[in-house]
Amino acid sequence: MQSLALAPDAAPDLKPSTLPLLTPAESLFHACLESLTCHRCHIQCKPRLANVLQHESIAGFLKLCQRHIDFLICRKEDWLPMLAIEFDEDDGSADSRKSRDRLLVNDVLLATGVPLLQVHARELNQVETLVHKLTAAWLQRSVALAAKPPAAPVDDPKPPATSQATSAAMNRLGKSSVHSAPG
Repeated sequence: MQSLALAPDAAPDLKPSTLPLLTPAESLFHACLESLTCHRCHIQCKPRLANVLQHESIAGFLKLCQRHIDFLICRKEDWLPMLAIEFDEDDGSADSRKSRDRLLVNDVLLATGVPLLQVHARELNQVETLVHKLTAAWLQRSVALAAKPPAAPVDDPKPPATSQATSAAMNRLGKSSVHSAPG
C-alpha cells in the first residue's frame, strides 16, 4: 500500500484541529437522534455531498466537495441514504452564501429523492414533532424506493429517464446521482 503522508515541507500550515467536529447543540441533537432511532440506522455527521452523490464531471465534483449536510441517516442493512438533516442553531440572521448553499443542497437532494429536513435547535425539546418529521421523511423515501423500477443491468447502454427537476439540479452540479444500493 502506498503511503499518503505529506512531506514535512509540503504542507507547513497543516495542524491537527483543536475544534470538535460537532458544536454542543449538534452533539446534543446527534444524541437525540441516536436515542430516537434506537440504533436501527446509521447516522453520519457532516458527510460531504461528494460522499453521498456520484458525479460525472470535474465541475460537479468540485461543487459537491465544497458542501456538506449536517446529518445523513442511512438504512442499517445496506447504508442506503434515507434522509438528510440540516441542523440550524443560529439566530436566524440571513447569510446569502449560506442560503445559496442550502438551496443548492436542497435542490440536489430533492432531485435525487433523499428528503432534506430542516431542524432548528429549539425543536430539540419537541420530541413528538421530531419523531413525526423523521418518520414522515423515512416513509417518503421508502415509498419512493419501493415505487422505483429495478435498476437496469450494468451492460445496458441506455441511461435511465430523469425528470425535469432532476435534470435541472444535476446540471447545476454537473450530473450527479445518489449512490444506490439494492433495496
